[in-house]
This record gives sequence, C-alpha cells and structure tokens, in this order.
Amino acid sequence: MSKKAVLFLVDGMRADALAATQTPTMDKMMEKGSYTLSARTVLPSVTLPSHASLFFSVPTTRHGILTNTWHPMARPLPGLFDALHKKDLTCASFYNWEQLRDLSSPGALAASFMLSNIDQPVGEADFELTRFALDWLTTHDFDFAFIYLGQTDEVGHAQSWMSEPYLDSVHAADICMRMVMEVLPPETNYFVTADHGGHDRHHGTPMKEDMTIPILAMGPDVPEGKALGDDCSIMDIAPTIAGVFDVKIPRQWSGKPLF
Repeated sequence: MSKKAVLFLVDGMRADALAATQTPTMDKMMEKGSYTLSARTVLPSVTLPSHASLFFSVPTTRHGILTNTWHPMARPLPGLFDALHKKDLTCASFYNWEQLRDLSSPGALAASFMLSNIDQPVGEADFELTRFALDWLTTHDFDFAFIYLGQTDEVGHAQSWMSEPYLDSVHAADICMRMVMEVLPPETNYFVTADHGGHDRHHGTPMKEDMTIPILAMGPDVPEGKALGDDCSIMDIAPTIAGVFDVKIPRQWSGKPLF
C-alpha cells in the first residue's frame, strides 16, 4: 500500500503544555514514535514567518517573511508541497487562518480548505475544521495532508498562555488528532508540531517560552522510541516528510531529516 503522511500544526502550542493537560494522543506518539520537546522555531517567533520556515526549510533571513503579511520571495524556492507535487504525490491543506494560503504554488494542491471560524468557543473551531478535513480525506485518495489547528493561539492571546482555557484548547487539539488517527489507514505517518510557543498573552521574542516547540512523529516509517535531541529545528520537518516519501530534498533547503 502507498505511504501517507499527515502533519498537524497546533498554533502556539508550548511543549510544556503536553505535561500540563491531558494529551493521550500525543502521549501515545511519544511512546510509539520519535519526539523532542525541545525543538526550536525561528525568529521572529510569529505564525507566518514560522510556517514559511517550516514549509520552505530556510531561516527567516532567507525567505524574508518577517510579519504575518505574505509577500513574494526575492529568490523563490520550492516548498514541501511543491517538492511532493513534483513527484506526482497528492497533497491537501486544511486551515482556519487564511494567511496560510500562500504556502503552496498554484497547482500543487489537490484540495485546499479554509474556514473562517476561529472565534468559536474553545475547541469548537478546531473540531469543525477537523470534521471538514475528514470528510475529504476519507473520500479521496491522498498522500500528504496538512491540518492546521489555530484556536490554541487565539486562546493564548485572549486568556494567556498556560491558562486553563489555553490548556483546554491544547486538549481539544489532541482530540482532533485522535479523530483523524482513528479512521485513516494504518500506513499513515503522523507528525505534530507548533509554529511557536508564547508567554503571558504574547509571543515573537527570543524567550524560550516563545521559541521552544514540540516535534512528534509516529507511523510505519518512523523509528520507535527515538529521542530526537535538543538540536532539532522547525526547518527539519519538511526534509523529514520528504524523506518518508523518498523525495529528493531540494538543495536550497537548510533543514536536515530527523531520522
């Protein structure tokens, strides 16, 4: 059977939040797969710059996106969606923050769905997005899917990072992951990360609370029980997923495969 991979990104999820609330799905990933709770994002530790560094595997100084406003790169380079599409792999993206629409080139996605629903009660926006994603993923063939869960960041800004509502939103995101894992085929590989952390009601600084992110992986192509170490970066995720599909890593990328 063909390989599959799903990347979940929980916006603003601090790595230490996993120990502060119930996250049985991510706990299982740490037990059965490979993980680090001390990976680093990029500066500025802001959503769109961090996503650009994730998908294009370069630092912010290379892609030049330093705020939550997208602009074309002075020297364009291929991103993860583009590299997979070039090898005729079917990709899909599901998100509830519209600024992420530019992470792929035109034609690279078989499906791209955005829901403007982030102002719902804690967890509800991400549940709705996940149900929407599952409707498509369970009725279409795909190779790689990106599922962005944006409500944790929204709650952090409104209620403070590590507050009870914030931790509730992390727990809700964990349930969303379980909803997907319960129905997708057994050959699916799963990845979980965050774009940044946060402190008080803010992020974007070099503080460890803002810069430290988790990276979790589990699946048939992921080593079991492997500690990924302290030198992992958000830029390493795209090369790792490309490696799962035996896709050649673009020479312009700065990240390295995690396994």
